[in-house]
Amino acid sequence: METIPVFLLWCAAALAVVSAVQIPFRRKKMRPVIRAVIIAAKAFLAVVFAFLTMAGPVQLRFAQPLMTALYAVLFADAAADLLCSIIFAVLKKERSFAVSKTVSVVCCILFIAYGVWNMQTVTPRNHTYTSDKLEKEYTVVFAADLHVGSAQPFSVTEKTVKRIKEIRPDATILGGDIVDDYTTKAEMQSFFHLFSDFETPVYFIYGNHDRQGYAQYAGGVQFTRQELEDAIRENGVTVLKDEFISVAPDLMLLGREDISEGDGREDISDLINPAPEKYLIVVDHQPVRFQDNLSVGADLQLSGHTHAGQLYPLGWMYAAIGYSYGDYASEGGLLNVSAGACGWRMPFRTEAGCHYEVVTLKPD
Repeated sequence: METIPVFLLWCAAALAVVSAVQIPFRRKKMRPVIRAVIIAAKAFLAVVFAFLTMAGPVQLRFAQPLMTALYAVLFADAAADLLCSIIFAVLKKERSFAVSKTVSVVCCILFIAYGVWNMQTVTPRNHTYTSDKLEKEYTVVFAADLHVGSAQPFSVTEKTVKRIKEIRPDATILGGDIVDDYTTKAEMQSFFHLFSDFETPVYFIYGNHDRQGYAQYAGGVQFTRQELEDAIRENGVTVLKDEFISVAPDLMLLGREDISEGDGREDISDLINPAPEKYLIVVDHQPVRFQDNLSVGADLQLSGHTHAGQLYPLGWMYAAIGYSYGDYASEGGLLNVSAGACGWRMPFRTEAGCHYEVVTLKPD
């Protein structure tokens, strides 16, 4: 895990470099169009660094702290430059180097502080869905993308699990990427032990990070696949891999194997819904097979994976090519994509906050 103090040091270093490079430009009097190009260039570079941090090649993981820091500083600095340009234009005054520099530093501090706070603050999001297949009301909690030990201190994760337990849901679903390549074996075991005294069923599906598939780029494998599954099951959590399970007389759950497993994931045509008259929740970590899952009678699909982009404006980019965050409806079925209860690796988040989903199902 990249701790908050270490990440702040990376941000301070990035701010110093970006500020030093810009001193000659800030002291010069420039045409508005040239200054606009510079602002756009900084914003573009910020987006590039955000994309490389979240979706770049795994070989670049060693550079993620620096890239995230550069994203934060460049984005805030571009916003500060734009703000100063507007202020000086409205006041019709000569641009001041001291004022521009001060505004830049203040914007960077505020942006970084918000991103760190946003990653450490986990709140519930409430949803209510109705169906004539339901005979009674149920509460289901869906928590995905906790990335234990990656971007939040374990104490924050413990508080999240404690709040979920206090809800006393009819079922709790851990929706993938619960642990990842940066999770130690001790953290993994401690996390699943938190569910050993839950009085209601807890279900688990795999995401693309849980099995530490790219651990060689993150310090090495900390636990085997078997050790992970043993820790899950030993604490009373049910693992679902392309399996249906009856949660209640009128409620069924299908937990999908993650698409990253390739041939290890069953083809949707091979899955037969044993009780089509029941309300069916399909849990699929990545929200990329919504239309396929509808073919087995899904009434509601719960997914995560996207983190709502985690770094602004990636959420908009993800939304342009698929399902990013929130509710989607199609052919009588619903898809809810969670922002996730944490984020990935860096203790920094500037898109939607960290959430777990509290789903209330009611008879129509």
